[in-house]
Amino acid sequence: MQRRRHHHGHRRSRKSNLRLYALVTLACGVLAVLAHFAFEAPAAVRSYAEQEINSAVRSAVPQEVKSAAAD
Repeated sequence: MQRRRHHHGHRRSRKSNLRLYALVTLACGVLAVLAHFAFEAPAAVRSYAEQEINSAVRSAVPQEVKSAAAD
């Protein structure tokens, strides 16, 4: 009788192991996506900031040239 109980327990643990495996896999997937955004986003933000700075410099230079010419 104990063998049966042990077998039933083993079956239950196999099912919970499968559930645990699925949860771990899902968690790893979520972490991978978050890590991708965490590392990718700063690069995108940096790129955007550099573009903004470059466009600000481009628009400021002609104004400086005009004001220097006016002096």
